[in-house]
Parts: sequence; structure tokens; C-alpha cells
Amino acid sequence: MEDVSALLLGAGALLVSLTSLLGIVELATIRTIRPPKQRTFSHIRHAATQYQTIFAPALAALVSGLFVSLSASFFYASLTSEQDSWHQAAGPVAFIGGMVALAATLWSALKSVGEPAELARDPFTIRAAADESAANPRHRALDPDFLTQQLDDWAKHISTHSLNLSAKASSPRLDQSLNRAAQEHGFWLPVLYSLDIYRAALLEFPVRFSGPLLSFALFAGGTVCFAVDFAGPESTTSSRPWAATALFMTVGAALTVFYCTTRGNRARLWHRIHLVALDDARQAIDRARAAHESVASEDALLRRVLGSADGFLQQKQGAPETDTRVIFRLGRFRVSIDADSSQGTFA
Repeated sequence: MEDVSALLLGAGALLVSLTSLLGIVELATIRTIRPPKQRTFSHIRHAATQYQTIFAPALAALVSGLFVSLSASFFYASLTSEQDSWHQAAGPVAFIGGMVALAATLWSALKSVGEPAELARDPFTIRAAADESAANPRHRALDPDFLTQQLDDWAKHISTHSLNLSAKASSPRLDQSLNRAAQEHGFWLPVLYSLDIYRAALLEFPVRFSGPLLSFALFAGGTVCFAVDFAGPESTTSSRPWAATALFMTVGAALTVFYCTTRGNRARLWHRIHLVALDDARQAIDRARAAHESVASEDALLRRVLGSADGFLQQKQGAPETDTRVIFRLGRFRVSIDADSSQGTFA
């Protein structure tokens, strides 16, 4: 029983220590929480194209080459060895693994390469696309209506984005906690709101956020079992084992709460950045739509002018020829002027 108690206590202490280490990392990297550097959409497309067409294929070739080299080594070992061994099966397996790794990497990297719609998927890239569309509406990469739809779809899952989760889920409770916490400044209120954010995230995603609590539960159970085994018959008469148990459990609870607070605070800060980015992106889309409507009005006016001119020219060409000669009579004299030849005659 003592071995089981020691094992539970050791495993729980290790997990709680790891949790506190993650909290320290969250606290130490808090200054890195800032919006990405503002870039033009053309630069974003160029960087994505370079990654998809140069870096990713080179990485895929490197990984597949490693598997092929291992496969060749296994083939050579199986051919030179007199006894049958696992090298004979390892060669084909390594070769197939290299081909699968190459195909998977190239498929994920080259999928939708060069498509602007695949890049405008968050407020920062959507704003860059809208600014480029407003600056050059006649050669815009994406339509303002499409950008609005992309932004609305992203805003539906803003809470999961602030928590850095890949799951696309909507949670009014989590949205409310994040919106309320993002407006607070100072120290104590943000701490309380950060805990509330973690509580809401735990209720919505228990599998993803229950790890620290399970670690503390394991640590607390191991501490109690170890205290009972250590105290033995004196567990009912001496309070020293229980005082030590309470102390250890308090430390473990404090470390767990510390991590939950720092994790919730990171989500709070990112949510504040995301709310500002949403407003900026909507304003950029409005500017792009206004520029698009202005260009559409100019094009419509130009079409009307060209249509009127074409109709006038067609009417002029179809009109009958008229006599352009002008005649003046002065007594016995008659003056005639031909407008086409600009010549006059006297009679």
C-alpha cells in the first residue's frame, strides 16, 4: 500500500509541477501577445506561395529521402546477412513510409496554392485584402461581399480562436466571459475574470481543459494516502500528518489556480486583440465597398455617355443630306456660299 501511495504522490507531484511550469511559461511569454505585423495582401500571397512551392516540397523531399536512405540500409543488411532478420521487412516498410510522408506533405502544402480565398481567413488577412481592394478597386483580388462573409464566419468562433483551439464551436457563455474580461484593466479584476474564462472553457471543452484539475486530484489523493500510511495507528491522535497534508494540498491547489489564471489571461488578451482586429477589418471592408461602388458608378456613367454618343453618331449617319448652300440677294446681285467647299459665287 505504501508503494501505491508513493507512486500516486510522485505522479501527482510531477503533473502538478509540470502544470506550474506551463503557468510560468504562460506568464513569461505574455509580452509576446500582440497582433501580427501588418502586411499587404500581395506580400501575404507571395510568402504563402513561396512556402507552398519551395519550403514545403524541400522539407518533404528531405523527410522522404531520410526514409529512403533507411530503407536502402535495411535492404543492404538483409542482402548481406546470412540469417533471416527483421531487416527484410523493415526495408519495404521504411520505403512505403517515405512515400506516404512525401505524398501527405505535398498534398497539404500544394492544396489550393495561390488561391487568395484560402488566405483571407482571419481579421488580419481580411483587412489586408480589403485595404488592397480599396486602393485598387479595378484589380481587386477578393470581393467585399466575400470578405464580409469570411469575417462573419470567423467571428462566430472568436472564442475558440482566442483560446487557440482548432475546434469550430460557438459558446454564448464563453463569449460573455471573454467580452467582459477583455474590457478590464489592472490586476485583481483581470485575475478573477481570467479564472472565470478558464471555468467557462472547462465547461465547454472538458476534455481539453480538465488536465490540471485531474493532476491536482491525483496529487491530493496520493498525499492523503501517503499521510494515512505514514501516520499508521497515530492518524487519529496526531494532527501533524494532516497538517502536512493540508499544506501540500494548498500548495498544489495554488499552483493549479496559477496555471488556470495565466491560461485564461492569455485568452483574455488575445480576445481583446481580436475585437480590435474585427472592427478594423469591418472598416476596411466598408472602404473597399465604397471604392467598388464609386468605380461602378463611374463605369455606369461612362457606359451611358458612350451609348449616347453612339446613338447620336448613328442618327447623324442616317440623316438625309441637306443643301448647305446659302444665297444672299442684293438688288440685282445674288451671292451663293457653299459650306462644303467654302467657296462663293456672284451672279
